[in-house]
Amino acid sequence: MSDETIPAAPTDEQAFLRVRPLPEGLEKIEPIPGAVNVRFLDCAASWPEGYKVHRTAGSKREGYARKRDIYLYLQASQAYEARDCGCAGKVAPWEPVEAIYAGLQHEFGEVTQAQTATYASAAARLIDAVEMMCQGRF
Repeated sequence: MSDETIPAAPTDEQAFLRVRPLPEGLEKIEPIPGAVNVRFLDCAASWPEGYKVHRTAGSKREGYARKRDIYLYLQASQAYEARDCGCAGKVAPWEPVEAIYAGLQHEFGEVTQAQTATYASAAARLIDAVEMMCQGRF
């Protein structure tokens, strides 16, 4: 058997850069009885400093949209997994965004939409589920 037929195991860094498979039953999520939805935009007092800097720098900053894709994925994953419709669920730490972005830069050089499209797609599906679960806008 040649080395070409055996797929190499991903390194820890490569595994960190991958989007996890979406949870089963995502499309069948039910509203949480009595949940109080708080929109992420209403959680500004809880935003991490890195996100505030990112947001202030605006869309002209290198990597702005790519980092936004990653952050939305992390936020939506956290809110979905925690079943938390408030700020604690929707405000994710910023450090993993920078780490993932740096890992993508290391692996691909320039980070393009092609590298973050899976994050954006997964985020959209998770946000839909969280909005159904919380009965309100993310």
